[in-house]
Amino acid sequence: MRAPGFTLLESLVVLLIVALAATALPRVSGARQGGIVRAAADGVAASLREARLVARADGRETRVVFDTGPGTVRPARGPARPLPAGVRLAVEGAAAEAGAEGRIAIRFDAEGGSTGGRVTVALGSHAAAVEVDWMTGHVR
Repeated sequence: MRAPGFTLLESLVVLLIVALAATALPRVSGARQGGIVRAAADGVAASLREARLVARADGRETRVVFDTGPGTVRPARGPARPLPAGVRLAVEGAAAEAGAEGRIAIRFDAEGGSTGGRVTVALGSHAAAVEVDWMTGHVR
């Protein structure tokens, strides 16, 4: 008959499981942040691609306006859309398209070209960039 309690082997197995779970938690949290950043970057890219299509279809200039203060994107059509909470927004673009403090636009012309630029979204240690070619207006 065994004495009540746990054997050394059983205790070690439980400790191993707890240690593995503890090391997996930061990875899960980081993966979540990376997913948020990727989704925000995809949304920015979609707004830019839509603006290029609208400019070419309508035969007139369109702009996507970024406000880095509150972290919003105003597409060619529709109201400004906020980025997810905590996501930082940085925009590099033509000085001529910079407006009020923290606002800058990327403009597309009727032929599909643009002022070009780079939009970076970041959360924690994760970041993703969307680039707009100034000559062709292609969004990457």
